[in-house]
Amino acid sequence: MTEKVVYFDSSKCTACKACQVACKTWNNLPSPLGTNEAKWSGTHQTPADLNGDTRLIITFNELEGDSKIKPVKWAFGRRACQHCTDAPCASVCPGGALVRNEETGFVEVYQDKCVGCQYCHSACPFDVPRYESNGLLDKTVIDKCTGCADRVAHGMAPACVSACQPNALQFGDRDEMIAKGKEKVAWLHENGYPDACLYGEHERWAVCMSSRCSSTASMLMTRCGTRRRPPRPSSPRS
Repeated sequence: MTEKVVYFDSSKCTACKACQVACKTWNNLPSPLGTNEAKWSGTHQTPADLNGDTRLIITFNELEGDSKIKPVKWAFGRRACQHCTDAPCASVCPGGALVRNEETGFVEVYQDKCVGCQYCHSACPFDVPRYESNGLLDKTVIDKCTGCADRVAHGMAPACVSACQPNALQFGDRDEMIAKGKEKVAWLHENGYPDACLYGEHERWAVCMSSRCSSTASMLMTRCGTRRRPPRPSSPRS
């Protein structure tokens, strides 16, 4: 199997959060269901960050608009495991609970091997690994995005990709996704987004979250930047 990647195109993301729901549904991850249990934090980003029951969130970043018609600009991002080529979490794991699959490129999780040391949390440069309480073993074990290895093994795309209606998330061979990213960046450059760029083609574990640069082996990202319109031509005087 050739190396696969999840490609995220931020210019298409509508922040519908279908990917979040699909991730929880496929992986049987619970959500708080109590009345008013989810407290308002001043942002539409819910939950505020990853946790032991949430492997993927869409981030909301508000920017000041440049007109009365659009007083606020939204910048949506995707926060989850980046499945690094040189995955520090897998390198420091003493029990073999985190292993990078060289065929697919995903960092897979084996909770039955986790000893709860949380070294992976300290090693991850993106603060991704979270932990959940395992009632059967009475210990805290690692929980993060697995790349839906079970689905990929049967020729299916990860759950988050399958649920993305605007096609902001795509899944396929690495070379094919890189070509898509480059084509989209070229289009964005021609349509008023000179800062648009593709992260993940060459970087090994540098990622971009919101305003920081990003990229990894199994996670490609097209970031738009701010649109810059050319100055409006002045009307000829009679």
